[in-house]
Amino acid sequence: MTMKTPALQYIFGFVLYSECIVGVIINLFIVAANLMRRKSMKSLHIGDKILSSLATSRSLFLFKVFVTYLPPIHVVWVNRNLQVLSTLSAVSVFLHSTNLWFTTVLCVFYCVKITSYNWKFFILLKTKISTLFPRLLLASLVISISSSLPFGWCVYEIQIQNASNFVMDNITLPKVGVYEKHLNMFLLFVVVSFPPFLIFLVADCLLIHSLWMHTRRMRRSGSGFRSPNLESHISAVKSVSCFLVLHIIYFVFMSMNFSGKVYKSESEFWISATVICSPPALHSLYIISSNSELRKTFTSLFHIFSC
Repeated sequence: MTMKTPALQYIFGFVLYSECIVGVIINLFIVAANLMRRKSMKSLHIGDKILSSLATSRSLFLFKVFVTYLPPIHVVWVNRNLQVLSTLSAVSVFLHSTNLWFTTVLCVFYCVKITSYNWKFFILLKTKISTLFPRLLLASLVISISSSLPFGWCVYEIQIQNASNFVMDNITLPKVGVYEKHLNMFLLFVVVSFPPFLIFLVADCLLIHSLWMHTRRMRRSGSGFRSPNLESHISAVKSVSCFLVLHIIYFVFMSMNFSGKVYKSESEFWISATVICSPPALHSLYIISSNSELRKTFTSLFHIFSC
């Protein structure tokens, strides 16, 4: 698998490495800012705890991609070493699963906190929100660990290709290769990824619907388009919709990656990796820009380091 245009590989490599480095810095900043807030306030809001867990998972995921796609390690990966492939596969699925579950928990948290549905299930979640979500984070880690193990056992296999490839001292040696079981990989990916993704879609759509209906009621009640409260609701709808679009893009390209469809050419391989790393970095950057406290902390730290 070689790219016919080396310049194109350099471009994609530069974009991917820059994306990973910036994404790691942004997510680590979110974690550091929340830790500083916890130190000063002696406590941390449950939403900030979920966000810190998601930022930690995203930084580890982007760092894993950065290390994996470094040229020396990437060459070993392309050469299909069984141990390397099995380990990278298990680690990748663990970080991917934690990203999906933490993202889902964050979306469900905002859905329960913001929406005003009178369903018994939502009322129950609102009353137990402070004790339930830490357990959900712990359950997400347990599910991610247990779901990543089959990818190290059932995805790759060693096969003998052709008995006439190597000859040494008049003895014919078989050529051994490591092959991916694409069907097993994709089925395992669906089992691991579809439940949190489905829950995320339902929670996000309910949140968008609730915010949009509340915005329409505010307009009908006589609130002007320049009302700060109305503007904040419209901004929230845009933010949640952006979150939904980025997460769908991530899930679609991740599905293509695990189905093996992007391995037909090197260019498709690098494009897929670049697109997969974009949503975690872009959404974390959007979180900083839309959160006044994080934005102020980021600006102050930027001035400190720039001086």
